Amino acid sequence: MRSHAAVLVVDGEGWLEWGEGGRRAAIPAGSMFWLFPGVRHSYGPQGRGWQEIWTLFEGPAADAYEDLGYLSRTEPVVRLTDPFPARSAMDLLLAACRKQQAGAEVDAAHAVHALILAAQNENHDRADDAVLATLRESACEPWSVAEHARRAGLSVSALRRVVRRDGGCSPKEYLLRVRLNRAKELLAESDLTVAEIGRRVGHDDPAYFSRLFTRRTGMAPRDFRAQQRRPGTS
Repeated sequence: MRSHAAVLVVDGEGWLEWGEGGRRAAIPAGSMFWLFPGVRHSYGPQGRGWQEIWTLFEGPAADAYEDLGYLSRTEPVVRLTDPFPARSAMDLLLAACRKQQAGAEVDAAHAVHALILAAQNENHDRADDAVLATLRESACEPWSVAEHARRAGLSVSALRRVVRRDGGCSPKEYLLRVRLNRAKELLAESDLTVAEIGRRVGHDDPAYFSRLFTRRTGMAPRDFRAQQRRPGTS
């Protein structure tokens, strides 16, 4: 499977197994779980069965959400205290897919984003969300992890705990992922040079930025730009 998938269990219950070790989790009604490209999985209902709604999605935005910890390969099950936002997003997605008019793809993408954010709101503490939002906003500043922690009002160890728990990685790695995602956006949407984009995302040495981008994405910045260039940009 090349796409990500979201499965919302509306009624009934079942199970999910995933990963090489075959981790297993119960799936009660009102739960949602993610399936990931390249991750082995199986799932199904039990007892009287279940009612599910599912969708497949892919693209750079999906990868970015995973990079930032919104979609977790290690903890794919989201037990929803309030299933209404996720169900509403699924309903909007279905309506968008049924449209036969311009703008349907944009509406569908918006619905998928709403679904991801509905799950995110269930998974994370509001204070922790604020910490991650602050990190994303200031990721391109030339600050150390200690400085980011100070500005967030946390110790370095507390910042590490928050980011590890909610982002799935270290603060340094989280900041790097945000920078790379911002660089991807600028390469796809702007006419800035590679060196200018490197400076925008916190890397003054263009050669180092190019090497880093190539190592982390598998292609040079100019090649990425050629592949991702969107209509309407030159």
